[in-house]
Amino acid sequence: MDHSVGQNGQTVHVVVTCTNRKRIAVADDLRVRNLPSIDVDERCNQWVRRISTAPSRVPASGMYAGEHWLIARRLAEVAGGHATLWVCSAGYGLIPVTTPLAPYAATFALGHGDSVASDAEGTRQWWARMSQWVGPQGDQPRSFAALAAQDPNSAIIAVLSEPYLRACSTDLRDAATLLSDSDSLSVIGPAGRCPEIDDLVVPVTAALRTVVGGSLLSLNVRAAEYALKESGLRGDALRRPLLAKLMREVIASAPDAPRKPAGTPMTDDQVRAFIQERLEFGPTSATRLLRELRSSGRSCEQARFRNLFLEQSRTAAGEWG
Repeated sequence: MDHSVGQNGQTVHVVVTCTNRKRIAVADDLRVRNLPSIDVDERCNQWVRRISTAPSRVPASGMYAGEHWLIARRLAEVAGGHATLWVCSAGYGLIPVTTPLAPYAATFALGHGDSVASDAEGTRQWWARMSQWVGPQGDQPRSFAALAAQDPNSAIIAVLSEPYLRACSTDLRDAATLLSDSDSLSVIGPAGRCPEIDDLVVPVTAALRTVVGGSLLSLNVRAAEYALKESGLRGDALRRPLLAKLMREVIASAPDAPRKPAGTPMTDDQVRAFIQERLEFGPTSATRLLRELRSSGRSCEQARFRNLFLEQSRTAAGEWG
């Protein structure tokens, strides 16, 4: 069977991480932070009850916002006529991109008010519980494993950020065993973050930015777009060894990123813009962002940066989900 992208009837399932930014305001009862402080299973049960009764307003394709989502929503088209796009959502589980959603605030990123759990094991437990829920449509696979079992001859391309990769790791491992060819499951994302499934990962590194462009927030989806296009042009099977080879080749040929002059000072507005861009994809720490800013050849005093970080974090909290 020819497994080339979108050709000869092959089905390709592209699964992308949702984004924290929503186009519609989130009601207080659909914020994870407002769930009782009880064990993960019961919190998840209460969450499901809330979103099950909330009015669905907008398809997932129109709910999310930001640079990452702008690229992510076109990956199915890039993958070919037989490709479908799915969303890996902390609030809804695995859903087709056409699924109507209520605005919500839930994330697998740790350390945020709307984190579904306090550690990685808790996020895996939450994902497993969400997979047991029938879901907003009731007739769709609710996990990577269910997707693989329903369509074992398909290719599954999961484009996941680190927190979502960790949360779904057990499910991804199970899915690989259920496909007719385990190499037909590829996780495009950071390597070395989850040893249990590192063999399933097609590594993405910052060196790719000089080729695919964009910010670090959209790097995974831009890398996936590049790999899917190249695979389609070559007409080869859409399998993990090929995608890994394409990624190694482009990383090896990538020019060095230009460096800005060391110590270039920034205005408050420039620092706010930098922080806002990084927060778009989820919570992080002021220390980590300041280190990234300084490594890029720009400068900001630590106390000023921290105050601006806290200011932008409070603003972004109203958009996260």
